[in-house]
Amino acid sequence: MKAALGAEVYGLDLRELDEPTFKRLHAAWLENVLLVFRGQSLAAEDLVRLVRHFGTPVTSGKLHQRSLDERAGTLLLNLPPEVTVVSNVKQDGKPVGILGDGEVVWHSDFSFKERPTAARMLVAMELPPRELGGNTFFLNCYAAYDALPEAMKRRVSGLTIKQADIVDTAMKIRPGMSPDMDIRSVPGPSHPIISTHPETGHNMIFLGRRHGSYVNGLPLEESEALLNELWAHCTQPRFGYEHRWAPGDVVVWDNRATLHRREPFDPGSRRVLYAAQVEGHRPFEAPDALSRPPHPRAQSVVTRA
Repeated sequence: MKAALGAEVYGLDLRELDEPTFKRLHAAWLENVLLVFRGQSLAAEDLVRLVRHFGTPVTSGKLHQRSLDERAGTLLLNLPPEVTVVSNVKQDGKPVGILGDGEVVWHSDFSFKERPTAARMLVAMELPPRELGGNTFFLNCYAAYDALPEAMKRRVSGLTIKQADIVDTAMKIRPGMSPDMDIRSVPGPSHPIISTHPETGHNMIFLGRRHGSYVNGLPLEESEALLNELWAHCTQPRFGYEHRWAPGDVVVWDNRATLHRREPFDPGSRRVLYAAQVEGHRPFEAPDALSRPPHPRAQSVVTRA
């Protein structure tokens, strides 16, 4: 792809993926950060087999550490627990899935956990017409890091961001939380702004999500100003790829090295996607992070700029 990240894979049925082929796919995934497979026919059980190639599957219930009875899709559709339904559809008055039809803001998945997820994937089951919205946008956080001015890299080296789980990415308040809470006193894990990838060894900028975040050790006003500056930098279109969904699409991205968002779509249309993810690592900044070379896909973006 000509975008800042992503590669499209042709001629492969993911239901028949063997280990030698997966090793090649995994290398391409690490190199390109995101892979797109068109025209697939994956059922939920096929998605579980696919996600297991990438690591240990983790359920949304385990990640949230609470009952998710309000998400009726798994029971209504008789799906494996590893599969999460992302949908605006309601059945018997209950939401089949999560996130509805509104905008989903920029985020990395489960950044509010000590170990955010690694591989994350979506399978398009039902979609509205393209002209009615629902596209997903991805950002290359390798490229965003490498395009930072050297002075900013030195400034943020060693700093961490607290990630509190106050609202979800559809901007709905989490149970027991309030938007008026002082972020400095709300529990949550802290992750380094400069995050070194455990497999590629290259650096990424790790912001997680804008809401519910705080740069540890800074006055609140200074933290807000720094976060606003970093988010404005990272969300530049030159770091991005827009995925326009078609039925049967499978998108697999490296959640450790990306941010993503979804545009709203027509509430009168049905949209059903299946999601799955694997366990990640505890983010860290390598001792020699500032001297490490850029990721190949980052280098091409920075060079073009």
